[in-house]
Amino acid sequence: ERILSKLIDYQEALNPSQYEAVTSLNGPLLVIAGAGSGKTRTLVYRVARLIDYGVAPEGILLLTFTRKAAGEMLERAESLTDDRCRHVSGGTFHSLAHQVLRNKAGLLGFERTFTILDRQDMEEIVQSIVQDSDIEKKAIRFPKRATLATILSKAVNLEVTVEYLMREDFPQFLEYTKEITGIADLYR
Repeated sequence: ERILSKLIDYQEALNPSQYEAVTSLNGPLLVIAGAGSGKTRTLVYRVARLIDYGVAPEGILLLTFTRKAAGEMLERAESLTDDRCRHVSGGTFHSLAHQVLRNKAGLLGFERTFTILDRQDMEEIVQSIVQDSDIEKKAIRFPKRATLATILSKAVNLEVTVEYLMREDFPQFLEYTKEITGIADLYR
């Protein structure tokens, strides 16, 4: 093992579970724990330990769910080590996915200038399709735009047809299968 920095006493700073995660240097690590259990602390110390051990900061990827948390983790790691942490790649899972998609857009048959729709955008488009088709005016029990968006998203995410998903999860709307399938086709 490499001689580590004398600045951080990892065993003193961490509980046994955190210490195990921080000092496991072989391959990637997924930390799953409940609220208030020290996940952020564990990740921060792991980044510091990796850098301390000689791993190039450019070879470290730190992902979390919010931009704020990612920024805080990188700042805290830098306070434990030095400015090498500025070279650690960090951010949210969504920002990483967006960056990869943007960089590889051509391989997927898209232009680099594509747009990603959020849930609200999707619901507005679905509502526009419904309004243009006059379905809702005739159908009292027709699903609202949020439910339609859920149906369309879930069918794509589960890689099943809209018809199959409706039979399994939304039988109350089976009478509108043809209309909802048409909305899905127009949305796509």
